[in-house]
Amino acid sequence: MTKRQEDIKKIRDMIEGIDFAMLVTENEKGEFHSRPMSTQKAEFDGDLWFFAETNSDKMAHIRHNPAVNVAYAADGKYISVFGNASIVMDVAKKKEMWHKDLEFYFKDERGPESPNVALIHVDTQSAQYWDTPAGPIGQTISLIKIALTGDEDAGGESEKVTFK
Repeated sequence: MTKRQEDIKKIRDMIEGIDFAMLVTENEKGEFHSRPMSTQKAEFDGDLWFFAETNSDKMAHIRHNPAVNVAYAADGKYISVFGNASIVMDVAKKKEMWHKDLEFYFKDERGPESPNVALIHVDTQSAQYWDTPAGPIGQTISLIKIALTGDEDAGGESEKVTFK
């Protein structure tokens, strides 16, 4: 397994089961905006996928500046992914990624065939992660280790990885 494959596997294992992420975009004024997004059920292979309405602010932001950050957090796992986003209108790809739960968010009966439904494809460039023991006891032990050693990495595993 190559280093790139190992890094992708590490991030895939960490984000698996975390449904919601914070997608951060930049508007035309240079202001950052974060919003919760549900990651689509596709195995992470260096790409992230999200559904969105084509006329939403996030789409305007992506058209202005495709650089985005996607942040995940759960059970002592913290993952920050940087990449370039693109808007995908391909109906076949939307159908491939579509699932029944999306009908709650997108009221258009045409579903993935609607021109107001798009995919956001994030071609990830890099990620940074922190993997710490879960739960209050594990986190307390990590804080004690850091306090005793002065080493901020003593509380768990942390690394920056690149995919390109």
